[in-house]
Amino acid sequence: MVLALILALAFAILAVIFALQNPTVVTVAFLSYRGEWALALLILISVGVGILIGVLVMLPGTLRRAWTVGSLRRKVSELEKSLEEQKAKLSASPTPAASSPTTGTTASSPTTGTQQGGSSAQPE
Repeated sequence: MVLALILALAFAILAVIFALQNPTVVTVAFLSYRGEWALALLILISVGVGILIGVLVMLPGTLRRAWTVGSLRRKVSELEKSLEEQKAKLSASPTPAASSPTTGTTASSPTTGTQQGGSSAQPE
């Protein structure tokens, strides 16, 4: 962002220097309008219009990005608040007894395989 501002400022300075070194009057024709303007003024107006068009083209994306960042920040703060509530609940509740089963697996479970066919799993 800072680099873009520095580059824009450098470009603006170069445009002003170029415009000031070209003070000749030129004839401008646009549709039915015809007039004589200083070349420096035309260059500065052209640069200004170009910058304005660039800003207008970038504006929708910038606003969309700002809206997304704002909604994500709100969601993060809600999740952090929920996390703090969960931590408070866990620290306030007593810890479960060590004797209660937590995994729920038994010796007759079909996933173990070695408990059911004992003779084939033992060496002779």
